[in-house]
Amino acid sequence: MNKWLIIGGLTGAAFLLWGGKTLMTSTRGVRNNNPLNIKRGNDWNGETDIPLDPVFESFKEPKYGFRAGAKLLRNYQSLYGLNTIRELINRFAPYSENNTQAYVAFVAKEMGVGENEPLDLSSDSTLAKLIHTMSKMESGNGAFSLTQAKAGVALV
Repeated sequence: MNKWLIIGGLTGAAFLLWGGKTLMTSTRGVRNNNPLNIKRGNDWNGETDIPLDPVFESFKEPKYGFRAGAKLLRNYQSLYGLNTIRELINRFAPYSENNTQAYVAFVAKEMGVGENEPLDLSSDSTLAKLIHTMSKMESGNGAFSLTQAKAGVALV
């Protein structure tokens, strides 16, 4: 009996030292596998069975979070005619909740395109580069890879 108490205690201590630290220091996007911090509201493929966050979507894997972001941005382009980084991000991250101008400037610089230059989001490579760059702003630089973004776009 004491042996199991010791093992359980050591397991709990290990979680607190390593796993708990990850939970405390990682960004919301990383914890939720939601690279673009998409708010809850739609039924998305790859959602967790039990939501981990009261405001933002929780996905089983990052590729599903990237897929959701890719679908949103393609819809912005096809349904609303939004074609530039400025137009897309103004809708995705409105001024009321974000420093949208800084977001637009960051994404344009990282992608090497003008803020008002039209993008073709029917191109998987362009879309993957866009959502990966947006994930750097939303979840932190290095939190997610371009390979993960490409995997999400492949699911669209």
